Amino acid sequence: MNDIVERVKGFLAERPDVAPDRFAACTKFAPSTLRHVLDGMREPSADVTAELARVLRLALAGEVFPAGAGAVALPEGHARPILPVRRPRDIFLTETLRKVGRGLTYCAEHAALGVITATYGAGKTMSVRHWREFGEGRGIESVVFEHSDFSASNSIDFIESLADLVGAEYKRGCHNGGRTMRALCAHLVEHPALLIIDQAEAVRGRVMQITRQIWDRTHDAGVGMVLLAAPVLMERLQASRASDLAALSSRVGMWVQLRGLSESEMAAILKAERITTVDEAAFRTWYRAVGGSMRRLMASVDLIQAKHAAKPITEKTLAGVAAYLWGLNIGVAVEHAEPARSEQARVA
Repeated sequence: MNDIVERVKGFLAERPDVAPDRFAACTKFAPSTLRHVLDGMREPSADVTAELARVLRLALAGEVFPAGAGAVALPEGHARPILPVRRPRDIFLTETLRKVGRGLTYCAEHAALGVITATYGAGKTMSVRHWREFGEGRGIESVVFEHSDFSASNSIDFIESLADLVGAEYKRGCHNGGRTMRALCAHLVEHPALLIIDQAEAVRGRVMQITRQIWDRTHDAGVGMVLLAAPVLMERLQASRASDLAALSSRVGMWVQLRGLSESEMAAILKAERITTVDEAAFRTWYRAVGGSMRRLMASVDLIQAKHAAKPITEKTLAGVAAYLWGLNIGVAVEHAEPARSEQARVA
């Protein structure tokens, strides 16, 4: 058997708290695919093997399935200031995480086609992982497909990659696109799952048309679909008169537009991360620089923890962080200090 499969089985045996379905929740393919691979019912493809190796590497490094990490509920209100960075980090129960979870559950239960949009770094992908690993998605078959530049513009690459994730058998080749499409849809009809399509804002019209056709042919069997994207996709779907996008938008049964982190959520996260007191002006500057992005916030928290632990956070502090991390000039005079090499490496 594949060496990676054996290593995954060894990891699962050593960690009885991590069930196969929980391990699969951090991959892009359906839990049933992992079960079939572990049981020897299916030989893993190169893509499945690579995905197993990726998640196993993260697990062994403690990035996923960490001992001692949990979920932190964020209180209502604006808990102003705020609290060494803990590893592993807790997952923060933001409104983005809750809304993504509700949307995924709705589309799974109603075999609906949904669109969820939020700015880059707002936490869509992490919300999906939390829903699959800890939320209602634990009991729902689901597949996460993340588009690349190749799959977003090449229909054959898209349907073959998706077929690999769901475990459909097909014959590879650019001349077998139609057969692969039919094999994929037949497999989904027999084994319904929620299809979560990430990075959908980059998808070309032809691939978007095929995406819609997959849902058309399978939703009666219980297959739901959710497109995760930047806000530009919502604009394209609502404004475009192109036949492919119009056909897709007319079938959308759930639209969710997310605005990212609120001020109160950001304040609560900083407190949970044990950042020292932040004055009012510095907090407003920080919030504007972050722009609702969880990714930006946590990157700035890492840098501040490395260089300003237990020190008051001022506007000048935030100006330096914004210039160093994102190249932003936020209009505050600041003396730039070159970070130590080890700190640069950790933040990067």
